[in-house]
Amino acid sequence: MNTLEYKGYKGTIETEDDTSFGHVLGLKNAIISYEGKNIDELRDDFQNGIDDYLENCRLNGERRG
Repeated sequence: MNTLEYKGYKGTIETEDDTSFGHVLGLKNAIISYEGKNIDELRDDFQNGIDDYLENCRLNGERRG
């Protein structure tokens, strides 16, 4: 399986028609999904999702993962 990795988080890469998409693996209380028309868009959306998740955890005083 192809995966993306960023800041210690891994996510899947799936493709259907002309769109790639995936979700972050190993999260217990959150779902982060992302998509893009090419690998650069997919990677950007994946990284933005991780950054948003980490910022929300920080603001809410929650543990990550």
